[in-house]
Amino acid sequence: MWTNFFKLRLFCCLLAVLMVVVLVINVTQVEYLDHETVSATFIDSSGQFVSSQVTGISRNPYCGYDQQTLSSQERMEEDSLLAALHRQVPDVGPVPFVKSTDPSSSYFVILNSAAFFKVGSQLEVLVHVQDFQRKPKKYGGDYLQARIHSPKLQAGAVGRVVDYQNGFYKVFFTLLWPGKVKVSVSLVHPSEGIRVLQRLQEDKPDRVYFKSLFRSGRISETTECNVCLPGNLPLCNFTDLYTGEPWFCFKPKKLPCSSRITHFKGGYLKGLLTAAESAFFQSSMKKEMLCVLLTVVALDSRTVPGLRS
Repeated sequence: MWTNFFKLRLFCCLLAVLMVVVLVINVTQVEYLDHETVSATFIDSSGQFVSSQVTGISRNPYCGYDQQTLSSQERMEEDSLLAALHRQVPDVGPVPFVKSTDPSSSYFVILNSAAFFKVGSQLEVLVHVQDFQRKPKKYGGDYLQARIHSPKLQAGAVGRVVDYQNGFYKVFFTLLWPGKVKVSVSLVHPSEGIRVLQRLQEDKPDRVYFKSLFRSGRISETTECNVCLPGNLPLCNFTDLYTGEPWFCFKPKKLPCSSRITHFKGGYLKGLLTAAESAFFQSSMKKEMLCVLLTVVALDSRTVPGLRS
């Protein structure tokens, strides 16, 4: 009996030693792979190393969407979306703050003023923007938000803004309901600020950054993720296989790419604006230029009598 017990203990000890040896070998291999990975290699989501065929050795930064091959239908859709988002902003060089759009001195007028307006008819508004020296601006590109709204009725609608690129804008509204309707035009961003935003979009596509948590057992690591990643460190490729939407994370030092468990926003890069550029985004710039009140009365003929300012 004691002989069998001794043999069992000896077998358990040998098995434990074997497990420790296997564990040490695995850890050594993982560390070797971490240190021997070169910059021309990135890793797919399964943890397999894949040779980069499109980026070469230098990848600073690596932007997956630059390497996408689009079908003709996808290209047409992309062109349509970019055209819809395009905002023509004149390149007038550096502009001091006092020469930028001042919402307080800018104004608008009702063009088709009449004694009566029918519900469903068009309302035309002409907007003229001026700078902080109360001088008319000679170019456009401002981001204006025009709307009609009735707070008590909880009703509202936006207008269609047409930029004439000379400091004048025309806004078209459709009067959709009876009652007291307020017409307002607000400056969201001056054209000078929009040029700054366009520069940031081109120069700093990674200004909003994200992070992912990788975990295996008691080991956890957090790395930065984005569509574009700077530097030449190894990457984990989490590109969507169905849509082709690119997404990359820096590879953890001790864990495989397949150990990724969560994803969250990391924050924003700071200090990207100069003091002069920051002035274009202060809260005082976002003001209503003027308000005009329309009184819409629900008569049998569904007309809107009079304009009040």
